[in-house]
Amino acid sequence: MHHRYPNADPIGDEFKVPGSRSLHWNWIVMISSKNYTVNFDDQSLARIHYWSSDWGTEWTPHQISAQLPLDIAVTAGRSSKGHHPFIIIEDGNAAHFLAVAWSGNWQITCSPSLNIINIIVATDAEETHIVTKTVSSGGIDAAMREFISDFRSTDTHTLPKLLTEWNSWWPYEDVDINEATLLANAACAKKVGIEVAVLDAGWFGPATKDSHWHNLRGDWDQRNVERFPSGLKAIGNEVRKLGIDFGIWLEIEALGEKAELAATHPQFIAENDGKNLQYVCLGNPDAFTWALNISKSLIQECGASWIKMDFNVDPGLGCNRTDHGHASALGLNDHLKNLYSLLDTLKTDYPDLTIENCSSGGLRWDLAMASHVDIGFASDPDWPEHSLACFWASSLFFPAEKLLGWCDSQWRGNHPQQDFKAIESSDADLEFALAITLLGGFGISAKLPEFSESKMQLVGQFVAIYKEYFRPRFQDAAFIRHLTAQPERDHKGARTVAFAIESASYPPLLTIYQLDGSLSRPTINYLPPKSEAIYQVKNLVSGEILFPRHQGTLTLENNLKDNAAMILSFIEISG
Repeated sequence: MHHRYPNADPIGDEFKVPGSRSLHWNWIVMISSKNYTVNFDDQSLARIHYWSSDWGTEWTPHQISAQLPLDIAVTAGRSSKGHHPFIIIEDGNAAHFLAVAWSGNWQITCSPSLNIINIIVATDAEETHIVTKTVSSGGIDAAMREFISDFRSTDTHTLPKLLTEWNSWWPYEDVDINEATLLANAACAKKVGIEVAVLDAGWFGPATKDSHWHNLRGDWDQRNVERFPSGLKAIGNEVRKLGIDFGIWLEIEALGEKAELAATHPQFIAENDGKNLQYVCLGNPDAFTWALNISKSLIQECGASWIKMDFNVDPGLGCNRTDHGHASALGLNDHLKNLYSLLDTLKTDYPDLTIENCSSGGLRWDLAMASHVDIGFASDPDWPEHSLACFWASSLFFPAEKLLGWCDSQWRGNHPQQDFKAIESSDADLEFALAITLLGGFGISAKLPEFSESKMQLVGQFVAIYKEYFRPRFQDAAFIRHLTAQPERDHKGARTVAFAIESASYPPLLTIYQLDGSLSRPTINYLPPKSEAIYQVKNLVSGEILFPRHQGTLTLENNLKDNAAMILSFIEISG
């Protein structure tokens, strides 16, 4: 397979192309574009893979013949609200990866002609940035490794800390979180080895128990002293006295319906043809300065080692006000460029700070955003099959150390799939969720003070497994080998899911998950990268040595029960 980029000088496989044309996708005007071609010897054998996305349905897989046209786009103003900005074209041997490295609106069209596929990528950015990788053999796995390696080589972030975290949101939301509850959970988190307690929404706004976070976003200078009478500085200190770091949530871009900021600083409001878009336009230099100062002040006030930067708004076309200093068609472009600058400034000024990206879960998650943060949140809903589906697909394009996904959080609200309860749910349910949480960054959002002693022991065991085995490999630039097809929601897709975690400095890990919904138990076959090495294979949960001495391909009969997992470590031994 070959690809050709007309009128472009490639730098590796990454391109930054000046705007050359305007394309329309429904009502969105795309400002710049890039076009090129890929070639397959037999196009009838090639397939295009892409993923649709919305709240709670991130990374829904689709596949069509490469002989059919493809036209996908995002028009909500958030890069993965509608579709994820990635496609793969492959024939089982050759593979081509394409990513749109932009956090706003974009469009990908593929038009087949004989054995040539014409690809046009358009965005509402002033310059369209794409990242591609092509391999002629080795298929998706080989292309994935080179694609992710290229991204890592351009990422300026230092070795990821990958702190194990507890977050307050799902079991308490803003209504039930308060100072005593936060400290009680932080104390429990410390007991099981968790390293940071993150206070989500609920800390700001007027001093009333029933104030609603969504309506008050923007009033970050106010503290809800009804819920947190000691103030954030004192609470951060109290958490650290427990021997655990403190983190905080912030949605610096958003503007709630009842926020006083709209009245005190109307010049900050993003508008399109006079309509309030409910966010602060960072394309306005004064608004950018305000946002940076607020963010830094909050970090300093509470001594945060982790900040969760959220965004729950669809900007659509973005701001077209003429008094912000940006061109009317480039409001979203300037907003996002200044958001990237804000994130970079925070990392420069606070190098030990972990910056988490969240956007209604995973609705603004792309390679551009990933290059400005430490880690990205996968999805708000996180029941087991959905968590596995998200990790399976996202780990094709993002380094594992950039991926944060909890599993089976304890929800205060209602969701048909989120049924984990601290007291009622079984230890086996918790163990399965924790085994999935090992993939990428490790986090938990549940009422820890209500956990039984056996549940606390399970959390402690998996935190220890993560720290000793998984985190060092992710920090060593591990790749994820996908040994099975992608699982899907609603009992679709693969029900047996297996990954190998492979890094240069450590022997591999093998994780196998059995979802419910199928009587089939396929055998798992795995050949480690060092095929000639002799390994002892150990079950990290039970401690059992499954194979005292093994060389070559490992064949595992799958005897797992529904909703159970096996976590295996390969320990290299001398001949």
